[in-house]
Amino acid sequence: MSELNEHEEQEIVDLDTCSRKKSILIASGITVLLGFVGYSYIFLCIHYVLGGIAASGHFAKRHSISFSSGTGAKLGALAAFFGMLPILALIVFFLYTGFGETEFEQVREEIVRTMYEDGNPEAAEFAEKAELSELKPGITAVVAVLGTSLSLLLGSIGGVIGANLFKKGPEAR
Repeated sequence: MSELNEHEEQEIVDLDTCSRKKSILIASGITVLLGFVGYSYIFLCIHYVLGGIAASGHFAKRHSISFSSGTGAKLGALAAFFGMLPILALIVFFLYTGFGETEFEQVREEIVRTMYEDGNPEAAEFAEKAELSELKPGITAVVAVLGTSLSLLLGSIGGVIGANLFKKGPEAR
């Protein structure tokens, strides 16, 4: 019996023969669904980490293998990134269609008032001159860069955690 276990531990599976697409797709869906839970953003975008864990866990279970943290990081990063894209698309959609001049004026007035109260008149004057049409591309770029960075980083962390949690059989390389 011990010889059988030693043989299983020494067996190496070719990682290239294991399809990653299904694991990434399922974990991306989980990331999207959890992204609609408002508290996930309060808890440091935990849905990206959970998506990375799900990608690694599904991959390990589906192929009954163990794999390196680097492979887990790749799986997690891809799952979180693809899970972030639909959420980013919705944010941009609502920014350009659902956020009009009326709402912008209310927000701008509050920002300007706060800046004057905080003793920052230069920033308040800049905010008074800002137009929504000028700010939308910048807001979109900032949200895209932050979303991409956070999803890749936190998804990688989740993938590494998942790779170490779900050791399932022979090592894949």
